[in-house]
Amino acid sequence: MHAGDVGCGTCRQQSRKTKAVPVSGNQTLADIVPYRQGRHGPAGAEKVIRLSANELPYPPSPSAVAAFHGTGQSLGRYPDGTQADLRRVLADVHGVPEKNIFAGNGSEEAIGLVIRAALTAGDAMVVNENSFVMAEIHARSVGAEIVKCVETDHRPDVDAMLAAVTERTRIVYICTPGNSSGTYATRDELRRLEAGLPENVLLLVDAAYAEFVDASDYGTGQSLFSAQGRVVMTRTFSKAYGLAALRIGWALAPDDVIDAVTRLRTPFNTNAAALNAAAAAALDQDYLKRTVARINATRNSFSASLRKIGLNVVPSQANFVLVTFPAGGNEAVMLDAALHAAGILGRPTEGDANEFRISIGTDEEMDLALEAIQDWVGGQSRPMET
Repeated sequence: MHAGDVGCGTCRQQSRKTKAVPVSGNQTLADIVPYRQGRHGPAGAEKVIRLSANELPYPPSPSAVAAFHGTGQSLGRYPDGTQADLRRVLADVHGVPEKNIFAGNGSEEAIGLVIRAALTAGDAMVVNENSFVMAEIHARSVGAEIVKCVETDHRPDVDAMLAAVTERTRIVYICTPGNSSGTYATRDELRRLEAGLPENVLLLVDAAYAEFVDASDYGTGQSLFSAQGRVVMTRTFSKAYGLAALRIGWALAPDDVIDAVTRLRTPFNTNAAALNAAAAAALDQDYLKRTVARINATRNSFSASLRKIGLNVVPSQANFVLVTFPAGGNEAVMLDAALHAAGILGRPTEGDANEFRISIGTDEEMDLALEAIQDWVGGQSRPMET
């Protein structure tokens, strides 16, 4: 259990401190821990292998690069605040209504806009354990409470999430595949989750890693969407499309959510270069599929190699893997230090979990990471020198 959490059966409810720092419009920001970004490499390192931020190690589609550079001819003009071109492309590629799409400065902003549109002080949001922490930060910033549901075998527990819903719940947020687990909720589980929610509760499905999933029973929540419904799906161009530097994502949302977000969204929340590159990237699905196949092959090979040297790896459907160690130990911290010394950056998970996440890089990068991990495992098996 994390510090500041209150046990609640299979779920736990995060308590709020009574000491408040008044900020206009907010109940309190005092107990919000800022999002922790991935680190830079050790000082003096000639080369750093960054496997800490789930970034794509390969360049984006050449069409996206060309569209990005083409924006240079119109830098003196504001971007299209209606995001019309990107919305048209996404509607065509995904077969969804154009009017129910909006883009954000990353899917993180899209998630935040939906949360701000739906939650007020005193409301509650139910989340699965392995989810994007920024969703919690957005909810707590408006005075809402978080009920975090413990997962079973690192998989979302739909029954626990349904049991956690109360009359104060306004959003159920599920990240699938999960961050940092890489596991997912099946299409049938999402359908059961949506069917079991009260009418006034939104189901917010964060599908940031959906492109990497090759499981046949996976669902993004799109099949549950209707313009008059209560299912919101968010996606991003930061992961599989390789446009993390441009900060561009999008959401598919019902009419009433679109109306509310339109009232909150700033006029030019997405820049022209990002809009143009994202539209071009979305049209180049062949390039996307080749890139994803390359990442998934490396992910599967790397996972198998880690298991061969005795490590426990959670089966992943994302562009990262999670290595778990016995609870109460400090192996994740030790592994982090060993890799950091070798100029390789991974990421221990938040809180007190003894787990370590490793993003998937190029084959060459993963070979170097595997060699460093093998050396560390070998060192752990030898008696400590005194």
